[in-house]
Amino acid sequence: MILLGSFALVAALAVSDRIGGPSGVLIEPAVAATPVAPPPPPAFRTVTSSSCSSNGCPTTCEADEALISAICVGSTGAKFSDNLLIENGQITASCGPSSTAIVVSCARK
Repeated sequence: MILLGSFALVAALAVSDRIGGPSGVLIEPAVAATPVAPPPPPAFRTVTSSSCSSNGCPTTCEADEALISAICVGSTGAKFSDNLLIENGQITASCGPSSTAIVVSCARK
């Protein structure tokens, strides 16, 4: 049965080639690719600074972000920053001289 079906397919393709019909291979027309938009920026971002011993690591988020947390890291542990300054609607967090780094979390508004 399979042999008979194969024979019929070959015969149909041969007749199709003689009459100028399709050769048995169907090629789909090309479709233009739809441009893909870049992914949105992440909702949260972490900023780290390690100049605390010299200037207190003043760190601010971007204008379209809100400062969520600021953690001062020192040689003996970490604590939330208690030095917050608000200027022109932007919060700047800083640490004391005993801190070695600050880790600030920012979220898009």
